[in-house]
Amino acid sequence: MIYTKACKSILPVVLAIACLGFFMEGEDYSVPGLSPYFVAAEKMEEGIFQKNETTAKILKLQKKEGAANQVVQVLANYKAGLAPEFRRQLAHLIVSESEKYSFDPFLLTALIITESSFNNWAKSRKGALGLMQILPRTAVALAKEIRHVWKGKPTLFDPGVNIALGAYYLEKLIIRFGDLSLALEAYNHGPTKLSRYLRKGSKPTKYSRRVISQYELIRPQSII
Repeated sequence: MIYTKACKSILPVVLAIACLGFFMEGEDYSVPGLSPYFVAAEKMEEGIFQKNETTAKILKLQKKEGAANQVVQVLANYKAGLAPEFRRQLAHLIVSESEKYSFDPFLLTALIITESSFNNWAKSRKGALGLMQILPRTAVALAKEIRHVWKGKPTLFDPGVNIALGAYYLEKLIIRFGDLSLALEAYNHGPTKLSRYLRKGSKPTKYSRRVISQYELIRPQSII
């Protein structure tokens, strides 16, 4: 009787070890101090993790591509002064730079619309240039900080550089003022002038409202 009970309790363990031995045949998964069972479990867990990681990467790429497609649709309403085939590249630039600073790409898109209506060759009366209307003296400092090669004012007519500098500048202003609306006002007025306004008890809101209104207008309900 005792022998029968012992056999019944040991049998499942023996079968489990036998199965593990079958699946691990020809492979050396031995780790000093670690039983074959735990080695197999670890390998299984690693496989699941890699599968989940791959799935996450695919979903991330799909989301980025979906966002880029929708930015292209927004771009279609504007004359950027660039070859039509460059629209998709421009959309991917916006999505990529937005991801770098955890921005919604449609916020950056709204800022570009407000600044230049996507006219790559835009020039303001104050001398700001390009898609995100950056002053050359500001751009020189920004380019140095993010290690972009500065080749004079024409650099700001390179969409990739202009958007990279503009996105970085917005991120700096958000960190400095701790608020998106204030950061947008600083982008428009300049941080020194905005700080002066704030010290006097004045808080401008007109520009930030324009950007946010544009953002609400173009922002889709879903990316994919």
